[in-house]
Amino acid sequence: MRSVARSAAAVLLLLSAEIPAAQAAGKECIADHYRLVPVPLRPARINDSGQVAGTTDTLRAAVWSEKGGLTPAPLPPGFDRSEGIGINAAGHLIGLASAADSSKRRAFVFEGGKLTLLPGEPSKPNAINRSDEIAGEAAVAGKATTVPVVWKKGKVVELGVCCGGTAIAINDHGQVVGQFYDAQAVYHAFVWDSAHGVQNIVPGDDYSSAVAINAAGHVLVEALPRRLLLYRDGTLAPLELSPKFHGQARDFNNCDVIVGSFGPHSDALRAFVWEKTSGLHDLNERVPPGSGWKLEAATGINDRGEIVGWGDYKGKEQAGFLLVPQP
Repeated sequence: MRSVARSAAAVLLLLSAEIPAAQAAGKECIADHYRLVPVPLRPARINDSGQVAGTTDTLRAAVWSEKGGLTPAPLPPGFDRSEGIGINAAGHLIGLASAADSSKRRAFVFEGGKLTLLPGEPSKPNAINRSDEIAGEAAVAGKATTVPVVWKKGKVVELGVCCGGTAIAINDHGQVVGQFYDAQAVYHAFVWDSAHGVQNIVPGDDYSSAVAINAAGHVLVEALPRRLLLYRDGTLAPLELSPKFHGQARDFNNCDVIVGSFGPHSDALRAFVWEKTSGLHDLNERVPPGSGWKLEAATGINDRGEIVGWGDYKGKEQAGFLLVPQP
C-alpha cells in the first residue's frame, strides 16, 4: 500500500490549480453573537438553506428547518431505527437504517418524500454533495470487510484500497477524503478523485484520518498522537485549536472556519468555533446569557456561518441547537 503515497503533494497541487478558491468575500464566516434556536433532533449537518439533517428522540432520521418544521424519513421494512447523517444543497437527506441488534446496517437517501436504499450491505453513508454523489463505506464482492466507496447514480464505485476503510466527506468537485487501512492495519488519511485514485496525504506510518474537505480542496486531518492538520495547496500545516485541552474538529466550511468540541474529558465538552485570525471561541460565550444551555458539541457549519450541534438543556442531554449569526 505504500505506492498510494506517490506524488501526493504534486497531485493535490494540480487539483488546487484546477479548482477555484472558495469565495469568502461578503460572507459572515464567524460571528460575535448568535441567536440560539432549539432543534427537535440531534443535528449532524446543515446546508446553506438552513435545512438540518439529524436524528429524533425516537431514533428516526429527519430533516428540520425553521420554515419547514420537522420531516421524518420513513423507516424501511425490516429495520428498527435510522440516523440522519448528511444533507446537500437540494435538501436530499442521507442516513443509516439499522436493526435494533445491529445485525443489519444499510445506507439510504431520502428525497422528494421517497426513501431509497443504496446498494451494498452492510453499508454506511457519510456525506452527500450537490450532484447527489454519496461518500461512505460498503461491502463489495471479493473484499473481507467494508471499503471506501462513492455511490453515483445509484451505483457503487469502489475507491481501490486493499484492506478496508471509509470515505468520510466529498465536495462538489467529486473529491473524496477519508481513511484506508494498509496490510498492517494502520489507517491513513487519503484524498481520491476519479482521475488520480487514492492518494495518501500524511507521509510515514502515523495513524491519520481525513475528516472534512471543502470546495477549495482544503482537507482537515486528525492524526495520532492528538494532532489536527490542515492540508492546503499540497502542504500539511499543524492547527492548534485549544492550547490547554484537546479539540475534536467535526466540520468546516468554505471560509476554513472549523467547528467541533473541546475539553479535558467527554463529560466536560464545550462547543467551539475556530478561525485562523482570532483562534478558538467557546460558543457558550457567544449566546445570550441565562439561556439554560450548555453547548457541548458543534457538528456542522454552513457558508452563512450558521452552526448546529447538541448540548445539555435544563437537564436534557444531547438536545439539538441551531446558532444563527447576529449583527
